[in-house]
Amino acid sequence: MADAVSMNEALLLARDQPAQPWHQLSVLIVDGPAPAAEQLGLLIEQRIAYSPRFRQKLAGTGLQSWVDDRGFRVSGHLMTQRAAGRLEDRLAALLAEPLERLHPLWDATIIDGLPGPRWALAVRAHPGLVDGGDHVHLLHELLDEQPTLIEGDAPRWEPAVDEPRGFGSLLRNVTDPLQSLREAAAGLGGLAEQGLRQVSTETTPRHVAAVEFDLADLERAAHAHGVRVHDIVVAMVTAAVRGAQLDAGTDLHDPVALVPLAVDDDGASAMGCLVAPQFVSLPVTATTAAERLAAIATLTQARVDSERLVEARELVEVAGFAPPTMHAVATGLVTTGRPHEVLLVNVPGPASARWLGEQRVRALHAFESTVDDQVISVGVTSLDGRVSFAATATTPLPSFARNAADELGVLNRAGK
Repeated sequence: MADAVSMNEALLLARDQPAQPWHQLSVLIVDGPAPAAEQLGLLIEQRIAYSPRFRQKLAGTGLQSWVDDRGFRVSGHLMTQRAAGRLEDRLAALLAEPLERLHPLWDATIIDGLPGPRWALAVRAHPGLVDGGDHVHLLHELLDEQPTLIEGDAPRWEPAVDEPRGFGSLLRNVTDPLQSLREAAAGLGGLAEQGLRQVSTETTPRHVAAVEFDLADLERAAHAHGVRVHDIVVAMVTAAVRGAQLDAGTDLHDPVALVPLAVDDDGASAMGCLVAPQFVSLPVTATTAAERLAAIATLTQARVDSERLVEARELVEVAGFAPPTMHAVATGLVTTGRPHEVLLVNVPGPASARWLGEQRVRALHAFESTVDDQVISVGVTSLDGRVSFAATATTPLPSFARNAADELGVLNRAGK
């Protein structure tokens, strides 16, 4: 049956503009040769029922509805490319390409030929597809704790035939979600108006960078300084933002950052928690790593004392592979309306290996598109003893990896 788009989903959809596409890009780095698209497609067909929004498209007028796409085919959302040049350039190009609004708002690209030998699975999905409750990310369901042979048949699926009111006016509203929401907001008042105020329709370039670290090195620094690993993550990102400001030739300043945190919801959601917004001023202008870490630990402790914070060890025990879902939900907090320059989403993942079919997944890089006033967004994800920092910015990031690594190195040396 048709499922009405919620106000929050409408605000998220309005941010996806032709001149500034907005979606989440999850990149799995996988050992071995790339599978045939048909083989991976079979796995998706077998698991996609657990992520039903990934078979639904937008329809209707005003505040629209999600309806089953009666022409849905997994093969239409799955592509294969040969790696050419820098992987970062290919990923930046994917962030710059809009998702097709006449179909479910996601696609997946097999990128073959990485050194190793390894391959990458790049999944683009609009954050509006995921709420962490009834709707989880497709990748939440694809990865397993043990190697799993991809075999058998896909279950038969019969799309619902219900159509929302105004279905005949579909095309104008699907291609212009911002105008659709403005029309609806006229009768809904403050929440919609506040959420719309930050929406930008200007073309903004996207540049990406990624770097990995041993989780043990972050844990060592946290233990030495008597802080949480989350504080070390924020300190490393603060140093990287400082470097980005210097690289861009802008004056050093302490930007407001949206840093979502997981809080207890008594197990009401598929993630076992809620993701709540936290706004902090990153101490970019502090001159030493020790000063930056001290300021960050003070800021985060205030939130720890005032909320039922969910510990990292509890997050990694969530059923399924939760990091993509949590990244999408956290990214969606931009509708809280407060302007900010930095988005930092830190999601602890499983401490043990995860498998895509029979192949081991070595890393998840979670790129969050910049939107509204954001100049840089950073997705941090741990998996199997490694931590990925994946950044998207409106300016090039030539020193992102070095600056994050240097900050960790200084904190570890100072803690000895």
